[in-house]
Amino acid sequence: MDPFNEVRDDAWKAIAVLEEIIGQRRSQPASADVSALSQDFDNNYQELLEIYEDLQQAIAISESQPQRFNLSPQELSKRKHILVDLDRRASELKSQWDNVNSKLRAVTTMSNRISQDGNMISENPFADAAGEGSGMTHFQEQQMIQEQDLQLDSIHVTMQNLNQQAQIMGNELEDQGFMLDDLDYEIDNVDNKLQRGMKRINIFLERNKETASNWCIGILVVVLCVLLVILIIA
Repeated sequence: MDPFNEVRDDAWKAIAVLEEIIGQRRSQPASADVSALSQDFDNNYQELLEIYEDLQQAIAISESQPQRFNLSPQELSKRKHILVDLDRRASELKSQWDNVNSKLRAVTTMSNRISQDGNMISENPFADAAGEGSGMTHFQEQQMIQEQDLQLDSIHVTMQNLNQQAQIMGNELEDQGFMLDDLDYEIDNVDNKLQRGMKRINIFLERNKETASNWCIGILVVVLCVLLVILIIA
């Protein structure tokens, strides 16, 4: 089988996977977590772009030496049209993915705005202080207010420290999450490249197996001839 056709089939398989991912995204609710689905789309879209680049290079090489690969001008033109179709389809899938995410994000934002409560309720813990302190001296009232202020300041400082610690922990967890996502993405890319590389090596070995056998037979014939000449001379 022609290696170009096999790589072309890989490209259409990647397109089918991307279409399935877009369909899954459309069927999910707007508030669903789509990080894993987005990762799958990015990986398969990147693979499609790499396959497209491989096909471009293959056509460029074939066009520079058409006699070597036994390709007619009609076949080269046909393969160029295939590349144009792949590029157009890849652009359409990327646009569809972005549009679906934009619409669902808009729905989520509108729902959040509707659910927000704009009424702020404030309470004053010292509203009845004057009435309750009618039997206290002015000094006692001031002392009690100072003690309450100190307690509130202490609580405020504690809450600030807790908030800072929570922010630091959240940032660290977020950074580690990004690092794990990047590592997973790199591993997927390396695995995809290895699979495509092994497939092309197998194709190359299959195509050159017959040529290698012919060379071995020719060398053996030459060796036998030399041995016969040596025997005759001896």
